[in-house]
Amino acid sequence: MNRRSATFAAAIVTLCLAFGTVTAGAADVSFKGKTVAILIPYSVGGAADIMARQMLPFIGKQIPGNPTTIIKNMPGGGGIVGENWVYNSAPADGTVIGQFSTSVTDTIFKPDKVKFELAKLQWLGGVRETTVTFVSKDLGITKGTELGGVKKKLFFGTTSIQSPRSMIPRLLLKILGKDHKLVTGYGSSGDMRAAIRRGELNMTNDSQSGYFAAVLPMVEEGAVVPIAQEGTVQDGKIIRDPRLPDLPTYYEIVLELKGESIRKDPNYRAMELLAYLGGVRRGWIYAARVPRNVFNTMAASFDKFLKDKEMVAHFKKAIGFQLVSLNAPAAQAIIDKVVEIQKRDPEALEILKAMAKKP
Repeated sequence: MNRRSATFAAAIVTLCLAFGTVTAGAADVSFKGKTVAILIPYSVGGAADIMARQMLPFIGKQIPGNPTTIIKNMPGGGGIVGENWVYNSAPADGTVIGQFSTSVTDTIFKPDKVKFELAKLQWLGGVRETTVTFVSKDLGITKGTELGGVKKKLFFGTTSIQSPRSMIPRLLLKILGKDHKLVTGYGSSGDMRAAIRRGELNMTNDSQSGYFAAVLPMVEEGAVVPIAQEGTVQDGKIIRDPRLPDLPTYYEIVLELKGESIRKDPNYRAMELLAYLGGVRRGWIYAARVPRNVFNTMAASFDKFLKDKEMVAHFKKAIGFQLVSLNAPAAQAIIDKVVEIQKRDPEALEILKAMAKKP
């Protein structure tokens, strides 16, 4: 095993130990003869749908009674239609599990449309997936700390002004006082990558899966340079994702360029809040109406499912990178922290809400 592989393996073990195990004592609940649906609040073929379909063959065998498992798509409202349905209308017998990506941020940026309480969702588990910001080679920089010396105007591309993924790099540019323009309206990450090749943009970001699948080849050919990652939350701290051990977080860059005093800046605190908002990139949930004994049984099943070596190997081969999962207590701890920060730091929360309204 090379040094990088050993470092990665050690980091994964540390994450697993830190998060502990699912609470024991799941009641004798069986789903024999039933059908369990994983509800995806997006259309067929999207990133969430693809991930769920790759995992689906491995889920049922870990659930007591080995039920039939299916994918149910319910697109609409950027995910809100399906989220609201799971919380308010889905059967309370545990046969519908929501797989959500935006439920946390929706409560902040679309409160008038959300019909559920974040604090009352029951989290069965989740997966971690950081984001990566990269720049055009034309900027002439090789690392994130060199961004402070860039004289050219920065053109940062995103799908919309409300995209949570774009907000951390936008805050980074604001804190560093960089001249920049937010360019919106792109339909996908692929459109933004193409715009960088055309010279229309010189900065954007992508999900970790998108980075490994489509951005890394651009890095290898010398077209773009990765400069920062969102990182991951562990034990109340934001650390580098173990799958990208050599890429600094936005927070490291800001602290190196601005010093420790920047931690008190409300824009920096807003950046930290965003890290927690993305702490469970994709999560599986039950509504509050599902009985606790059913939740405990399914949480224990998901713990086994997410540790299934065959599933993990299949996921890595199909998607292109190592899966890092969260069991129920770990996912719930992150969500509880989000709720706590929102109450404790309304100033940071208002900054994010304002960013969703204007560049």
